Amino acid sequence: MLALGLAAPTLWSQGQRHPPLTAADIDAITKLLMLEDTRVFDPDVIAGYLKASHPEVRRRAALAIGRIGYPRTRATEAQTTVTDQARLLLATARGDADVEVAATVAFSTGQLKDADAVGWLGGLLMASSTPAEVAREAACSLGKIRSPEARVALTKYLAAAPSTPAAAPVVGEALLSVGRFTGSEDLAPIVRWTAAKDVEVRWRATWALYRPRDPAAAETLLRLSSDPSPDVRFWAVRGLGVIPPPAAAPGAAAAPAPAAQISPEIKARQVGRLREAVRDDDRRVRTEALRALGTYDDDASFEVVLSMLDSPDTWLSVSAAEALARYPSHKDAIVPRLVAAAGPSRPTALRVAALAPLATLAPDAAKEAATALSQSPSQDARTTAQRTLQRLEAAANPSADAGGRGRGGAPGTGRGAARPEPPKLTEADYRRIVERWIVPDYNGAPKPRAIWTTPKGEIELELYPGDAPLGVEYFVHEVESGDIVGTEFGRVVPNFVAQQDGIKNALTLRDEVNRRGLTRGNLSWASAGLDTGRPGYTLGSTPQPHNEGDFTSLGRVVRGMDVVDRLELGDAVTAAKMRK
Repeated sequence: MLALGLAAPTLWSQGQRHPPLTAADIDAITKLLMLEDTRVFDPDVIAGYLKASHPEVRRRAALAIGRIGYPRTRATEAQTTVTDQARLLLATARGDADVEVAATVAFSTGQLKDADAVGWLGGLLMASSTPAEVAREAACSLGKIRSPEARVALTKYLAAAPSTPAAAPVVGEALLSVGRFTGSEDLAPIVRWTAAKDVEVRWRATWALYRPRDPAAAETLLRLSSDPSPDVRFWAVRGLGVIPPPAAAPGAAAAPAPAAQISPEIKARQVGRLREAVRDDDRRVRTEALRALGTYDDDASFEVVLSMLDSPDTWLSVSAAEALARYPSHKDAIVPRLVAAAGPSRPTALRVAALAPLATLAPDAAKEAATALSQSPSQDARTTAQRTLQRLEAAANPSADAGGRGRGGAPGTGRGAARPEPPKLTEADYRRIVERWIVPDYNGAPKPRAIWTTPKGEIELELYPGDAPLGVEYFVHEVESGDIVGTEFGRVVPNFVAQQDGIKNALTLRDEVNRRGLTRGNLSWASAGLDTGRPGYTLGSTPQPHNEGDFTSLGRVVRGMDVVDRLELGDAVTAAKMRK
């Protein structure tokens, strides 16, 4: 099942009646795109476009404010000033009568993390007269702001919202937002929605319930772990693992234990349910149950985890290998099995996963396995093997000079290589991008599609040209030039993501965060923060609500999600084309 969400944003391109764009409107959108790409905040220019007669120009002006004014980590004084100016300017557009403009104003307010806007956003959420799209964006933005007042606004809404199909999209978004708060609070407003008939609401409630790791949620999560929907079950079993103690700040005293504790009786029920769920009909549930089971230290749980090393499904065998370092008292039983798992006939992903626990439990065996793996056809496997050998050597010879040891590979190559500077675009270049992607999308043209061929089959991707025109322009270039061909999937996390290595000579991209959620099947690229990432691309196996607002949603898988779920470490794109 490809759970793409309760409702996609109701954008112009989805067929809503809207006025045509004139040449002057296209000029305005071009200027806004140029300001976004260069991250230049021109308050006078943008203020003028916020008052334009055409609603799409106003919408894009509001969107540009959220993208340009996003507060950066360790923001400079100048960037902080820009953010403050952006918040003030965006506030002037709150009364826009157009639904799409109003929704975008709410969205950008969240991107700016404007804590002073919580009262306004909460009022939008509670008012029955607020259009659903606007209320949905208000709920999403409260989750990005993440102040105590924002949480109060979300829980107040969840406690009072009607259980109707019309309210479901807003309730669903509010649940995802409240799940971004990880402190222990009253769970009743969330628990209320775990009994909803709509499975899309139930899985969101389950996600929000497990996130705080609150012992008070244990009974409800146990019930949900037997829900008819696997979309609910896999989030529920994820929450049945051992709750780690709260982390203390560096230099501070140990954090206090949660006020509520899981009783031995409930703990026994949890671990018993997890052993059952490892045999669930759904692969995602099996995987999450195994991961959670690996947090328990009883002998019966250990035996189940150890047995999964032999599973033909790498989601399970890799998860088992990653968990085994937690059982040092069973070293004698574990090491021979890990040595076998690291053998040349086993899947590359399993061989790689076996190295870390082997390095902890049996360094000599790990050295032998890493030496063999260093001859793998997979570049990522070779790199992991080389790093493991370096760490083992450093541990054995702590006084040795490890200077000059890089991440593997020749100087100037691989992921650590210097990145080429992006070309300077002229205003004519930006207009060409607007006319190629934004205008057709606004007019309702079919969205562009790409087809990747992999060893596991074809993956068909639909792109979002109106939401991320710069990213789409670059993606199409990578496909049509053939540069993406041969790119390996170097990070495959079971039931999470399949992520490509960096494409050779790829540029660092500007993020175009938009109202498309990070859903199952989402296409994006990895980064270490906004405007730091470059392709390769990332395909999401699960929704990632906790990352909303931090990554560009570039498109989605429309065919071949089963292929995505079967991708293995070292698989590569063997052919790529745009669908005509």
